[in-house]
Parts: sequence; structure tokens; C-alpha cells
Amino acid sequence: MLILFLLGLALAASPGPDFLLMTKHTLSHGTRMGYVTFLGNRTSFILHLTLAVLGLSVILKESALLYLLIRIAGASYLIYLGYHNLFRRISPAHDPSSITHIALSSLLAYQRGFWSNLLNPKVSLFFLSIFPQFVTAQQLASEPVGSALIFLSGNSCWYLAILPVVGMQRIRQQVARFQSHLDILFGVLFIGYGGKMVLEDLQLLLGFL
Repeated sequence: MLILFLLGLALAASPGPDFLLMTKHTLSHGTRMGYVTFLGNRTSFILHLTLAVLGLSVILKESALLYLLIRIAGASYLIYLGYHNLFRRISPAHDPSSITHIALSSLLAYQRGFWSNLLNPKVSLFFLSIFPQFVTAQQLASEPVGSALIFLSGNSCWYLAILPVVGMQRIRQQVARFQSHLDILFGVLFIGYGGKMVLEDLQLLLGFL
């Protein structure tokens, strides 16, 4: 069971869209909003994990069309988040000095965390390709909930440990001096992740033709 905990921790520690989003919200709006985003992320993550344990997420592997549609939806959402960041900074209709004070509601932070993870098909495909190698059929049959909870605990520990550090007042004050550059950086990274997924989809489509 220890390997499941470490596997979940390793997945969380690998930089990705979810980590970038939680970090951005924490730096810009404080630890509380980072945790609200984390809560939304965990909600959809549990859905992915539940589907994987029940075997329903195998549909993503068997249906190439469904897989591509979900990837496109996820890529579109990431590109939207990136565009939103960049637009706030480069649009002349906005006052750059006031952007850092734009409020982020708890509901919006939760929704962003939820959809960012839910629309990422790689989460379900991870369980299909990697998770079965570390969990035997007997374990899934006898301890499906226990196996899932151990993996979830390992995956959550990283965020629970790192968000308070990112949200420290001293760090946030230093980051605030470069907030406009940070928003542009996160915007480019979100668009980059979304664009990468689109390119991978095009390669898949070309392979089918």
C-alpha cells in the first residue's frame, strides 16, 4: 500500500495545469482561495478515481472519438484560462494597477479547480495505464475503497504541504511586485498546455486517416 501513497505523491509533484492553477490562485488571492481551488480539484479527482476503480473510465481508452472530444474540451478550457490572464494584462480597457485587487469568489475558484481536473483525460488514462500495474485485481476486488483512499491521500499531501508555503505573506508580497509578469507567465503556460494537447490530438487524427 505504501507504493500507492508514493505514486499519488509523485503524480501531484509533477508540474501540470492543476498545480499551476492552484499556485496562481494562492499567489494572487491567498491561501484560502488556493484551498478552495484544491477542494474543487479534489472533487473531480475523486470522480476520476471512482470511475477508474469501477472500470467505467475504460470507455476513454476504447472510444477514440470520446477521448478526442474530452481532450479538446480540456484543451479549450486551458486556453480560455490562459487567454483570460493575458487579456486582463494587455487590454487597454483595463487598469493594470487595479488588476491585482480583482476579487475571486469562492464559487469561481472551486469551479475552476473542478473543471481543470475533470476536463483532463490524462487523469483517467493514468489510472488505466499506470495504476493497474501497482494494484492487483485481488486488491481492487477486496479493498477498492482502501486502495483509492491511500492513493488520494498521497496525491493530496503535496498540495496540502505546498499551498501554505506559496501563500505566505512574505512570499506573496514579493510576488505582488511582479504580478503582471506572473499573470502573463501563467497565461502563456495555460495556453501552452492547451496547445500541446491540440497538437497531440491532430497527430492522433492524422494517424487515423
